[in-house]
Amino acid sequence: KLMNKRLIIFSLLLGFSLPTLAQDEVYDEESLTRMQTDLSFLSSDSLKGRLPGTPESDVARDFIQDRMATLGLLPFGEQGYLQPFPIAENINVNYDVTGLRIGKTDLVPRVDYYPVSYSSNGDASGRTVNIGYGITKEDGSYDDYSGKNVEGKIAVLNISSPDGIHPHSAYTSYHSVRQRLKVAKQKGARAVLLINPEKTASDVSELFKSIKSIDIPVLFIRNQNIEDQLISKSRKISLSVNMEEQSSLGYNLIGFIDNGQRNTVVFGAHYDHIGMGNENSLYEGKAAIHNGADDNGSGTTLLLELLNYYGARNDQNYNYAILFFSAEESGLIGSKYFTQNPTFSLETVDYMINFDMVGRLRDNRFQISGTGTALEWDRVLSEPVHNLNIKKDPYGVGPSDHTSFYFKDIPVLHFFTGTHEDYHKPSDDVDKVNFKGMVKLADFVKAITIKTSEYQRLTFQKTKSAEQQTIPSFTVTLGVMPDYIYGGPGVRLDGVSEDRPAAKAGMKAGDIVLKIGDFTIDDIYSYMRALSAYKLGDITNVVYKRDNKEMESEIQF
Repeated sequence: KLMNKRLIIFSLLLGFSLPTLAQDEVYDEESLTRMQTDLSFLSSDSLKGRLPGTPESDVARDFIQDRMATLGLLPFGEQGYLQPFPIAENINVNYDVTGLRIGKTDLVPRVDYYPVSYSSNGDASGRTVNIGYGITKEDGSYDDYSGKNVEGKIAVLNISSPDGIHPHSAYTSYHSVRQRLKVAKQKGARAVLLINPEKTASDVSELFKSIKSIDIPVLFIRNQNIEDQLISKSRKISLSVNMEEQSSLGYNLIGFIDNGQRNTVVFGAHYDHIGMGNENSLYEGKAAIHNGADDNGSGTTLLLELLNYYGARNDQNYNYAILFFSAEESGLIGSKYFTQNPTFSLETVDYMINFDMVGRLRDNRFQISGTGTALEWDRVLSEPVHNLNIKKDPYGVGPSDHTSFYFKDIPVLHFFTGTHEDYHKPSDDVDKVNFKGMVKLADFVKAITIKTSEYQRLTFQKTKSAEQQTIPSFTVTLGVMPDYIYGGPGVRLDGVSEDRPAAKAGMKAGDIVLKIGDFTIDDIYSYMRALSAYKLGDITNVVYKRDNKEMESEIQF
């Protein structure tokens, strides 16, 4: 089977045309050619978006595995280079068993009701009790349970709040449906029926991949007539829930370069993407292959290229662990699994560098996150090669695999060249990748490992302010793609979607948002805080800069 996979890979590679190189600068041509070849293959239509659990993902996995073997890396997985782990795919609800009866009437599954992720399997029967929003304020000023006996009954819970679900609600700290369900269980409820009669909250999702049970059955009612019945009076109910998780296998790849040193440096990148799109896609057309050239074919390719450098040298100051993660797009599943089930001692790890979306270097600007996770990072990063312009983000927590290592008290860096209009769309293709920029980043990584070797060991620091940073909730958007690499003040727009509020107001890519209404925009956080103050239909003014000229437009959300 392995030989067949190799033949498939080789035959696919023969069909690729490589992007043309400009000859205006001197670069390592072999490095450029290798990266172009690798990324052209990894982001080809033949791999259908590298969705974990698919045959095409297995081809990508074996391509990486063969390269690691060719370069002589020691296999440090659980099965050679491989570390298999389960990935929750979906929930199978057995509606032959799952049911809901009110009085003598059997309700229609999916049309009238459905189980939610908080539910356990099991049966329950009894009379209902309406517990309103299920909120009890600690100061005694509000109590939905006052005068109500929930013990042994079926609780009916409104998922909204007395003043709705919005950022300025006086009941924001009570909005968690899961927490309110747990309170109902503690008060003796046998099961809970969720309702949303006011529609000020979002319905609890019918689609979920994993069960997060509170150990009693929970159903969501989507039929308004039934909601009205449950609100108006106590009803006799019988119900049953039967569902199970369905999962597939994902695979991390783990190789080791043993230089006989005391400390180890981890390099990581995720090789998965989102296949034909699924729920993570930002594409509104028909199902299409999402090749993920930048996300994260670029990080995978950069890491493969670094193997040529670190695998061939015998004068290194570290051992190197090379990790390719899967299921990052599903929630850092692969890297979380590895850090919880490491195949070598994490105590030997000096630091970890992660590469995710590193293929769109523009104007020599890129972001490094995690710069506050080691006392020495600012000094180490003070002289980047190739005149790279770094935006430093000190926080160790972020939406990529370095986060899993940070939570193990390991210093981290995360390389990121910024988002773009092709993010999570079929248009994220190899012809838009800046390979010379990737060579610059590879050279910088080499410089980092030389500089850090001057220290016996880096000093880990927690970035408490990052974990305490409150991300405001908002329900409206301008319909733009912010440039997360831009250093401010304001928020620069990388893209503007057609027929959305910003486009209708005349805004364009490259504009810098300075104010929304009375809110001054200093950075992405103040931008989100400003949005949280508005709701659908609101009208305000937006001030932005274009070509060093301030402009103002009316905007309607």
